[in-house]
Amino acid sequence: MKKTKQVMLIILCIGVFSAFAIGSGTTNEENSTATLVGEVSMPENTEETESVIEDSEPTIMQEDVKTEYYVGDMLSTDGLEITYTGSSNFISDNEYIQPAEGNKFIRLAFHVDNKSGSDKSISTYEFVCYADGYECQAIYQEDDLLATLSDGRTTSGAVYFEVPIDAKEIEIEYETNWISEEKVKFIFEGDKDSGLVFENDTTETENAFHVGDVIETDSLRISYIKAEEYKDDNMFLQPAEGMKYVYIELEVENLSDSDQMISYFSFICYADGESCNGFYGMDDALSAELSAGRKAKGTIAFEVPIDAEVVEFEFEDNVWTESKIVFLYE
Repeated sequence: MKKTKQVMLIILCIGVFSAFAIGSGTTNEENSTATLVGEVSMPENTEETESVIEDSEPTIMQEDVKTEYYVGDMLSTDGLEITYTGSSNFISDNEYIQPAEGNKFIRLAFHVDNKSGSDKSISTYEFVCYADGYECQAIYQEDDLLATLSDGRTTSGAVYFEVPIDAKEIEIEYETNWISEEKVKFIFEGDKDSGLVFENDTTETENAFHVGDVIETDSLRISYIKAEEYKDDNMFLQPAEGMKYVYIELEVENLSDSDQMISYFSFICYADGESCNGFYGMDDALSAELSAGRKAKGTIAFEVPIDAEVVEFEFEDNVWTESKIVFLYE
């Protein structure tokens, strides 16, 4: 009886050991299939697998990824080249926009170039400021960094925050990957200018349309009526120094069997390749929802540099293909 119990105990131990070994083997196999995109799956043959592992070269560690950026540095991410052009202490001339006692405003300036091959957006809302580890409140100004860029287009702008006067370390975070939540930091350096100058793109878009042209898409017929500078006697509707207001007038007809919407918000303006701010002070701004066969007429206006050589208005004809209709201001 005693011998029978010993034999049963031995068999039980062997069974537990085998189950553990099988379970361990299953876990390793599951891990080996959870590979990064682009990796080659390991061969099933155990002997060949061991040979591959023994003969393989040692893994070379990648260099540390840059996570801190200073004035003059350029971050390349997701097809955008974001250059940190300057930092400064900012004094608001608006009596209603002033920092709390013991605080000050700061400004960080950026130049952004879209080289992704598709449309890209960037916004001041994507930046978060920390002073000595504490989150700080953002403020917003006319030159905020806010643009949707077609491929090859650029923009310049700034982000503003309110921070303690005596803060020793001020960092502005920008998320480069929202899935992994990876971030980089732009370090505030007080009053510092990179001195960088960016070349303007004065090349006209091929097949851009001119005043008098009539364009047809799958759903719209667009007549380009005129392009002019806009001036207003209202002291509150004046362009910034060195700038002017320009507009184009279009007539739009719905050629489709379903309702179509068109608005001045559907247009983006570029002056020598750089995005411009919209001007919304005109009473006849284009905004309509058209039934089949119906028409609308209206204007689209922007604020552009006085010395700009090439000013173009872009309208996205197809959101899926990102195809654009370009109207040359002349």
